[in-house]
Amino acid sequence: MQDSRTPAVSMRNITKTFGSIVANKNVDLDIYRGEILSLLGENGSGKTTLMNMLSGIYYPDEGEIFIDGKPVQISSPKDAYDYGIGMIHQHFKLVNVFTAAQNIVLGIGEHEGKKVPRWSKLDMESASKKIREICDAYGFDVDPDQKVYDMSVSQKQTVEIVKVLYKGADILILDEPTAVLTPQETEKLFNVLRNMRADGKTVVIITHKLHEVEEISDKVAILRKGEYIGTLITKETNAQEMTNMMVGREVQLNIDRPEPKNVKPRLEIKDLTVKTEDGITKLDNVSFTANTGEVLGIAGISGCGQKELLEAIAGLQPIDHGEILYVEDDGTETNLVGMDPLEIDTKGVSLAFVPEDRLGMGLVANMNLADNMMLRSFRRKGSLAGFTDRKTPRDLAQKVIDELEVVTPGVRSQ
Repeated sequence: MQDSRTPAVSMRNITKTFGSIVANKNVDLDIYRGEILSLLGENGSGKTTLMNMLSGIYYPDEGEIFIDGKPVQISSPKDAYDYGIGMIHQHFKLVNVFTAAQNIVLGIGEHEGKKVPRWSKLDMESASKKIREICDAYGFDVDPDQKVYDMSVSQKQTVEIVKVLYKGADILILDEPTAVLTPQETEKLFNVLRNMRADGKTVVIITHKLHEVEEISDKVAILRKGEYIGTLITKETNAQEMTNMMVGREVQLNIDRPEPKNVKPRLEIKDLTVKTEDGITKLDNVSFTANTGEVLGIAGISGCGQKELLEAIAGLQPIDHGEILYVEDDGTETNLVGMDPLEIDTKGVSLAFVPEDRLGMGLVANMNLADNMMLRSFRRKGSLAGFTDRKTPRDLAQKVIDELEVVTPGVRSQ
């Protein structure tokens, strides 16, 4: 596909390796101003790594980057900001005890075109004014004085986007921005991105969701196993073509949903009520049954109790009243109310919980794959007193890597 315009960003022959893993190989990519580009590919296809090089997190082993036709070196996020490039990462980089405004101005070396002297006090009133102007211009809903620990995931993401705009970015990269958003929140985000495009901003969305590509993007660039496959005009392609390019073969998109067989109740929630420490009711007499062989969806906009519901079932959230019954195949019921996750596991109940904040709450980022696996098993029988069984979680980590095709140098990778 030919375009006579000079790209805002050109990446040529970009290669990046991590040990024996080739994350990107000879990638060529053009990004144009005033467009929304979807960077599409399966998990592990090199999308985030490629954009991390453009945003200064990584430095390419080979290749060149051009901004408006001129070769540049981007060795740090500061270099990227100097060229008007900002990235909103999938895992947010915010200080929980700071307000939105404090997070947004954190690390700012200049304010209103003037260098901020070290140890000087930043004018937070004028900073908050500028933040509100950005929000009004694009349709963001941000309270500059709200603490991050009181925010929903979508609010935190909004703060991250405003932060890069505050720093002057006109090329924005969003890494899997809808991964933890509800459909309503996703549509709100897309409306903001359309406003940004109308203002001449360039937006790159890293995703693997085809319906989102079709809804929001002008063009779609496809990566497969670290290599650039091609760029398509979104309105001229379809989900089938994009999928085939992503995986390298013909894929059947029709999902077969067979009726569950031998259905039995497995989890029964009865009159479950959960209140916050301040006495605010988050769940009010909720009742439902989850059966064997079924996938049960919990629908609702952010803040409507989904988080509290799942945490209560997992033993992480105290409840006001109600029952959480685990039902065995023979009909025996175990009430999980009052049990913590360890007690639930000790009872022999096989229950797993993937939290909303996967990195902050679900994993220990500075521990490797095998050690994260071990967090669920180190108390179990089989470990000698004072010693832990590392072989079993290491084997499990390798099994996950093999069966789910996780791209990583090995089980000792963090």
